[in-house]
Amino acid sequence: MQSAFEGQPAGFGRRIAGDRFAAPAVRAALARALEGARPVFWLFVASRLALLAIGLMTHIFILPFTAKANGLHLAKHAALNMWGAWDSGWYVSLASAGYQSKVGPEGYVNWVFFPAYPMLSAGLAKLAHMPVFLAMLVVSNLCFLVALLLVRRLARAEFDERTADLTVALLCAVPGSYIFSSAYTESLFLLALTACLLLLRSRRWLAAGAFAALAVLTRNIGMGLVLPFAVLAAPRLWQLGRQVARDAPGARGRFLREALRVAAGLALPVLALTGFAVFLYFKSGDPLAFVTAQKGWGRTFGDPFSRPLIYLLKPRALADNNDLVSFAFVWLSLGLLAALGLMRKWPLFVLATFLALVPLSTGITSYQRYCLVMIPLFMAGAKLLAERPAWATATALTALAALNGFMMVAWSLGLGVTA
Repeated sequence: MQSAFEGQPAGFGRRIAGDRFAAPAVRAALARALEGARPVFWLFVASRLALLAIGLMTHIFILPFTAKANGLHLAKHAALNMWGAWDSGWYVSLASAGYQSKVGPEGYVNWVFFPAYPMLSAGLAKLAHMPVFLAMLVVSNLCFLVALLLVRRLARAEFDERTADLTVALLCAVPGSYIFSSAYTESLFLLALTACLLLLRSRRWLAAGAFAALAVLTRNIGMGLVLPFAVLAAPRLWQLGRQVARDAPGARGRFLREALRVAAGLALPVLALTGFAVFLYFKSGDPLAFVTAQKGWGRTFGDPFSRPLIYLLKPRALADNNDLVSFAFVWLSLGLLAALGLMRKWPLFVLATFLALVPLSTGITSYQRYCLVMIPLFMAGAKLLAERPAWATATALTALAALNGFMMVAWSLGLGVTA
């Protein structure tokens, strides 16, 4: 009987047979990658639709009766325009016209904003022939959805299944979660940060360094990823170093290869920040313009604990500066940081410490928004909730979602609740 593969090129039959076996393997790999994706997808869709409905109802039923309104008009339709406020205008300007060469009349300058998000949005806008602002909303929402999938995998690896699901739920319900769907950098930063942490767990140093570099080019605080990188790499290099000391066969080569990969991975975020500093030097004459220009926004570095303590003694100043929500998040983040330390998750703890204290050293304003990307603290909070009765967990999530909806009303009116 003639073979079915007779007359075909050599190896054709083996390729066909291999493809038959490969297809189930590919499907299995895809299934593993998307494991738990369904609840993540529905949480994403439900939370975004709820926020959209709240924003539209604010526009229809509240806006006509108040003098407050979003000062930015980045889109003609309210369903889109509500997702752009405050710093969104800077990002749209960056994506459209690039960095300024001179300081503006009010002392503001766009050098404080990093390039990854506006550049990625500008590229998509050009590729898809869409307005830059719309491209930003697409980038933000896609990044948030992918970030949620990665967050679930990371939380499950660090803790357990229930904690993973609750971490995703917290990110969707937390007050200020609408920022993840707005023209802001939080979604892209969350994606880069979580991807880096996942890759560090599997010792893929170069890939982790690439995502750390992306995080740095999204927000300078991404340099904090160097800390868990070092904490996780040091034991591995120590282990290989001991093998070299024992003259184990091939140990020296393994040590050198691993050390080179670690060094290259660590170098990538440093090079990213250095490259941006060099660009700013030729653009503005100041390589640290992203720091010094913060004075235009009234931000200066100082003791991270002094301002929260001052507000405890002077609550009137807290109300005058509209920082009540951020003030609450300061103490909540510090409490969760202590809980994370008690859990002895040291790589996450050092990163969370950096993410919590560095922004706090410049002031309380906008701190609640900065908290949105502190994923180690979200996992710590989810772990604490996972150990509570179901009714307590449901009550906490409902309360957070209700506050998030209330803040969405204020956001839609252009109030500075999450500026």
